[in-house]
Amino acid sequence: MQRIVILFIFVFLSSSLSSCNLNQAFQLLSVLNSLEYDYHGPYLSGHLPITQDIQVNGTVVITSEQLKIPDECLERNDCRHFFGFSNLYDVDGVNTIPSPGIYVAYPPGTLILTNVRVRFRKLLIDTHPWLLNFIPVIQVLPPSDHECGESEIKCEYDQVCYSPSAYCQHCLELSPQECACRDQNGTFQDGTKCEFFVSGDAKLMGECQEGECIPG
Repeated sequence: MQRIVILFIFVFLSSSLSSCNLNQAFQLLSVLNSLEYDYHGPYLSGHLPITQDIQVNGTVVITSEQLKIPDECLERNDCRHFFGFSNLYDVDGVNTIPSPGIYVAYPPGTLILTNVRVRFRKLLIDTHPWLLNFIPVIQVLPPSDHECGESEIKCEYDQVCYSPSAYCQHCLELSPQECACRDQNGTFQDGTKCEFFVSGDAKLMGECQEGECIPG
């Protein structure tokens, strides 16, 4: 089984095809456990890791307990030591079932995928000012040819549909301070009121000056 898993990871990562097909839980776990993770919060900018399109044939079921927690999270006492699942765009064919009796943000549980094409992100999400500062989360996203909603913008880099503010930070890779003073139509006029996060639970307010939010 170990040789099969290693072979699957190699084929997945080295494939030049636009999508990958799988139909068993161990294949999906191999992809998710080898996927790069990143920190995510409203004060952070930059491209986020994402898989290529993955076609799931039939029904594939995995649980939070089967996912390997990043070592960096295990070494922190403010990082939760089990994954949650997020069906970020309410993709049809994706079902997340929280574990019974656990009422927390991004609860652990079961992920069920049925005849669906999706992508995945692995994130350590900042949940300030909650008891734990970071929660490991598997986000399920639509495939790369997904059409955006009316208020969303598709990023050429990763083909993800973002809100204007998220597009600014995670596609254009501008700082929160810059993104506070622009939208899809361009930069705001000098003197426009603005605000931006500097941590998970703290904002600064100010005015836009030359395309940047200046606290004051």
